[in-house]
Amino acid sequence: MASPLIPLPEPGEQSPEDFLQMSRRAVQQSRVHLAEGDRLQASEKISGAVAVALKAIGSQRGWRHDSHALRDAVVSQLGLELGQSTPPAQAIYNGASAARRHHDNYYENSIHEGEILHAIDVAESFVQTIEQKMNEPPRPFTVRGPQDQHRISQLTGHEPEVGITDALGFANFTGEARQA
Repeated sequence: MASPLIPLPEPGEQSPEDFLQMSRRAVQQSRVHLAEGDRLQASEKISGAVAVALKAIGSQRGWRHDSHALRDAVVSQLGLELGQSTPPAQAIYNGASAARRHHDNYYENSIHEGEILHAIDVAESFVQTIEQKMNEPPRPFTVRGPQDQHRISQLTGHEPEVGITDALGFANFTGEARQA
């Protein structure tokens, strides 16, 4: 017998924890849909699980996260903060890639069951990585050029100077860099 679905939080303003709960529920639903043979809904839940997990960490860090472009900026910022070749950054990149591919699959029906099952595991790993990073303080980050300035400005509404290091990785950034 399948376990009951993770409950939804109450409607309204969602906390970072609420977003994580919704994300875990979407992973769970993707498994249910795939078991029922509904590959399209399973794919869409994969995409949703990743998007909502990005909203969770974005919300926690005070970053804007209300569009695809902003969630892509969250992925980029997290990857750079963690070190692009590290296992946590790779889990984030892989999850974001799976989300894009499976969002497209909802409209195209081009992915087979085995690949969807693998992507569910990737999405689940992504959600776990995001949850782990939410339980750790943000890492310091140094603005290295205009791309970093632009991304941080998109996320926070404040454009830092090139060369500035923020001890909190520009989480909840108010325009004044903080020292460690």
